[in-house]
Amino acid sequence: MRADLTFSELHLGVLRAELCRSDDQEYAAYVLFGLSRIQEDPFSRQPRLRLMVKDVLPVAEEEIKSVDHQHISWSTNRFVDLLSRAEREGLQIGIAHSHPRGPNYFSSQDDRNEAELARLAQNRNGETAIMPSLLFANGELVAGRVWTSPDNVVDLEYARTIGSNWQTIFFAAEHNVVSPTLARQELALGAGFNRLMGHMRIGVVGAGGTGSPLLQQLPRMGAGHICIFDPDHVEHSNLNRLYGATWDDAERKVKKVEVAKREIERMGLGTQVRTYDSWIGSAECRDALKSMDLIFGCTDDHDGRLLLNRLAYYYLIPVIDIGLALRVTERFGISCLEADGRATVLEPGSSCLVCRRIVDAGAAAEEALRRTDPEEYERRKSEAYVRGEGNPSPAVISFTTSVATMAVEEMIQRMNRFRGEDGSIANRVRKFNLVEDFRPGARQEPCRICASDRIHGLGDVQPFLGRAG
Repeated sequence: MRADLTFSELHLGVLRAELCRSDDQEYAAYVLFGLSRIQEDPFSRQPRLRLMVKDVLPVAEEEIKSVDHQHISWSTNRFVDLLSRAEREGLQIGIAHSHPRGPNYFSSQDDRNEAELARLAQNRNGETAIMPSLLFANGELVAGRVWTSPDNVVDLEYARTIGSNWQTIFFAAEHNVVSPTLARQELALGAGFNRLMGHMRIGVVGAGGTGSPLLQQLPRMGAGHICIFDPDHVEHSNLNRLYGATWDDAERKVKKVEVAKREIERMGLGTQVRTYDSWIGSAECRDALKSMDLIFGCTDDHDGRLLLNRLAYYYLIPVIDIGLALRVTERFGISCLEADGRATVLEPGSSCLVCRRIVDAGAAAEEALRRTDPEEYERRKSEAYVRGEGNPSPAVISFTTSVATMAVEEMIQRMNRFRGEDGSIANRVRKFNLVEDFRPGARQEPCRICASDRIHGLGDVQPFLGRAG
């Protein structure tokens, strides 16, 4: 069993403010967590627990029995009350406390106290209840663990934050492999960036026009783990924009994911690749999607975008959604190409694709029908109840590559802040024909996905992501 943690910059700030005060005393807080249970991580092939911080509730002064710089003791009556809330809302209750002068590890007293809280949690909420615990020292989060029973504990491997700045806190020392291929990148972005790229699990949904150039860049930037999702095969009309794809691939209808995997492995840079040639809503993709630290949405279907849209908020996994629209218009008798590229970051604190009017619910429903009941789809199509396939969209490799690069630039900003502390852009549209970038807004009244913190970090629910069907 492996385990990790995700929280927002806001929740990390609240924990630091509450637990790491200047009076040099220990402090404690209750923490409510959403939970993601992964049966098999695509890379380690082991089960994984992913915790998402939902709420922080400081232990009040009147609850504290005794405290100094080396210990804190408080009444656990509220812990019992919170167990009831956790069961009702599908959450887990844990604790966080501080060691103002160290040590940077849990004490034997912590072990005894937390084992009893784990026993209390399982007695009240059943054997599936867990009891997470976080430790702060010298103003920083230094350790974390999960009690899966009163006798068994799993250490957290790392914690990551989402928001305008993505940080990762490693709890265990990792062996850093210095690669000569990344030496120039290290000069620009630092050794920490290279280490994080090697550690992250990155998903790419769609290995076509924008996904293909992404999959050329990410391994060369040191990506250690990549999952690729795409059910389609190579066609002759794809060859003008699929890197590495050949005429023979189109003739033999080779899967796009296999072409992408082949090209990455040809680089010989050590990137581990897992491929899924199913639609992302399929059950076989679920564990892999939930295991990612970052996902690039390179799909052109509305239903797939709606799924990723929910995934970002339910599981606190940032999604960078990419879009490109090419239109040929006529002005004053002259044929003109208009090209709009877009990179949109989906995570709590940012507006979703629905509120930005990027996805069409009607088109998504038609796509779902075509996938699940093709006969009914064709019947409705013949009766003009659905829009049909339409004409093929224009595609030019220069523009698909440029839009993919926009998305990579946003990833770099949030990991490295090369544009400065306030340089992150949640939604950027590039008008190639005008040589300008724009930042379109969203609806004034956000929807129940991006506006409702009830689902942010909620994790596993039935049905998956609260989607019917």
